[in-house]
Formats: sequence, C-alpha cells, structure tokens
Amino acid sequence: MLPDPFNLRSKSAAESERFPQVDLLSLMTESTSLDEQIGEIFTALRAQVFNYLLSVFGDPNEAEDVTQDAFLQLYRTRLKGQEIQNPRFWIFRVAHNLAVNRGRRAQFVSTLPMETWDQLEKALPDTGLNPEQLTLKREQFARLFHGLKRLTLNERQCLYLRAEGFRYREIAEIMNIGVPTVGEYLRRSIDKLGDQGSA
Repeated sequence: MLPDPFNLRSKSAAESERFPQVDLLSLMTESTSLDEQIGEIFTALRAQVFNYLLSVFGDPNEAEDVTQDAFLQLYRTRLKGQEIQNPRFWIFRVAHNLAVNRGRRAQFVSTLPMETWDQLEKALPDTGLNPEQLTLKREQFARLFHGLKRLTLNERQCLYLRAEGFRYREIAEIMNIGVPTVGEYLRRSIDKLGDQGSA
C-alpha cells in the first residue's frame, strides 16, 4: 500500500462540503511546500471531484477510491516537477480518465442506488414545508431519480460537469469528445429529464 502523505483516506464523504473558490494556480506557485500545496488543492476540490465520481459510479466507495487516486496522481506529477496550468481542469480530467478505465475493467456503469437517494433526501434541510408541500417535494425528487436513471453515463457526466461550471470546450477536453458531442449529450439529457418531469 502506498503512503498517504495527506491523510486522504481518513476523510469521509460525509465530511465533504463545498469550499470557497480558491486561486488554485497561485497555490501551485507559492513558496509553500509541495505537501501544503497539494493539501490546499485537495481541500478546495475534493468534494467536487468526489461528487462527480459519485455521479459516475453511484457507489461512494468507488468514488472515494478514484478521488484518492486522482489526487495521488497530482502529487506524483508535481513531485516530478511538471507544471500544471489549470489544476481544477487537470484533476477533473484525470478523475474522468481513471473512472473510464475502472469502468472498462469492471464493465459496469450504474446510477445512484435508491438507498443513496433516500440518504440525500433525508439530508435535505428542513424548510418548514407543510405535509402536502413535503409530499410534492418528495415526488419531484423521485422523478429526478428516475430521470437520471434514463441518462447514459456520458449524458450524466456532461450534465454534472456543466452544473459544476465547466464550459462546453472544457467538458469536451475532460471527456475526450468533440464540443458538438457535448452539446448533443446535454440536449439529450435535458430532453430526457424534461420528459420525465412531464410524465
């Protein structure tokens, strides 16, 4: 087993939160140690990368493993002295490639299991909805779950990356597909989710 210089394995998915945007490039060029640089980048991006991989695998354990592998690759790349111009893009690209490779080896693609959706639903903040409003919210959540199950892996990945704020060109580079293909996957995703919402 490889050493874990950043104590990555001790962080649980439950501890993940969205962190404020950090100027990642300045972290890579400051005179701090490599361990500190990677630790800061890990803190800033871990939750986003984990959530992306969770949308790919549907399994928190798989998502956590690949998240750790992606950051380990970042560490090794920087240890070799290689410069990275856009750490956020780089880490998502590596995570995507690792997920594709793992998916090919395992020959499976899943969406989030119903138990995960149940956990997500329970984690939603209490907004003081009355029972009727709460029932409607649960029905919307169930429709979203079933709609996402209809999406292909590529459609889910494009949709998630777009929701994370990546531009079409960046999504195309991360997924190693053409920009028109990104547009087509997103159009299909929206159509499928729209069909599910009107059902």
